[in-house]
Amino acid sequence: MKHAGLRWFLIAAAIVLNGLPLLWPVPRSAFGEGRGERGGGRAGEASASMPPSGSVPSFSEELINPGSPLHMSHVASICELSDGRLAAVWYAGSREGARDVAICFATQERGQSFWTTPRAILTPEQAGRDLGRAVRKVGNPLIFSDAAGKLWMLYVTINVGGWSGSSLNLTTSTDEGVSWTPGRRLTLSPFFNVSELVRNRPAPLSDGNWLVPIYHECLGKFPELLWLRDTADGVSATKTRITGGRSGFQPAMTVLSTNAALAFLRDCGPRKRIAVTRTDDAGQTWSSPEAVNLPNPDSGLTALRLADGRLLLTFNDSAAGRENLRLAVSEDQGRRWRRAATLAEESGAEFSYPYLLQTRDGMIHLVYTWKREGIKHVAFNAAWLNTRQAQPSR
Repeated sequence: MKHAGLRWFLIAAAIVLNGLPLLWPVPRSAFGEGRGERGGGRAGEASASMPPSGSVPSFSEELINPGSPLHMSHVASICELSDGRLAAVWYAGSREGARDVAICFATQERGQSFWTTPRAILTPEQAGRDLGRAVRKVGNPLIFSDAAGKLWMLYVTINVGGWSGSSLNLTTSTDEGVSWTPGRRLTLSPFFNVSELVRNRPAPLSDGNWLVPIYHECLGKFPELLWLRDTADGVSATKTRITGGRSGFQPAMTVLSTNAALAFLRDCGPRKRIAVTRTDDAGQTWSSPEAVNLPNPDSGLTALRLADGRLLLTFNDSAAGRENLRLAVSEDQGRRWRRAATLAEESGAEFSYPYLLQTRDGMIHLVYTWKREGIKHVAFNAAWLNTRQAQPSR
């Protein structure tokens, strides 16, 4: 009995310590202010010099994977390739967490309304071979591109249990997604190295490295940051904590200037409001979270600073469900928000996990989970958003 008690104590201690950031030095670097996806910048933060996408309102939407034989599609991300094409990744299978779930990849030619036939680029079996360990599930892929044309993809693997037992991994592609390097598991804690997940867009740093918002789910949910650095020995990864208590997690980070950024938090507590925290030293420290005037039913959200300086947020406009998906705009750096448009709304349906991007031509792109059956892609320009914003707020 004593041995059993000691064993459970050590397991609990390891889990708690796993939630603490490694005490590795975090480099002091500024954000890559004004950097867009490529060329003038990366990762979807629009450049102030980005050309306008047209004065005539433009809006389109389509499913990335229409007629998919897979019953479930979820958690998509999107980026721009060097030739202006779009690339998207998500996971799909018979159901969330099933053993047949794979990470899928598709591209869209610039100006086209259809996507290439999705193909699986990572299965649990392949991930297990790459990582040299048993992998039962894969999920939450995050794709982004750097100024040299390399694609990066972070993804989650699970060995045992649910999302709280996940690990973060990294793979890259130098041929725009045709082939990928063997995945590498990131070491972010000294014990079990589990319960790290990724969801939202990274921010480029002025030294060429990356700052990625991640989150923890074991024995409490809280927001974190992943510092990715290229070194002579490969990519180095370190995590730090964002102030968020135990109810704010899954951060969506939006860069405002060289040193300032906001992180919008999903709320799993009783308040049911989107919260925001701020950094003025490029992610080294963060303010206490404050609720904004928008609800959150414990669901994912995404935010983006547009080329004109406005902030755009996509969220479920409810305190209890995911039956709608709306856009909101802020002109005062996230202090006040005005609802601008409803993208989807249907009783009993689910529209969730949105992801925003502004490409070099100024177009705004959004991908999200559509009824868990497919991935919807929406594209619109600032002129369309302006017409919606001019209407009376809901």
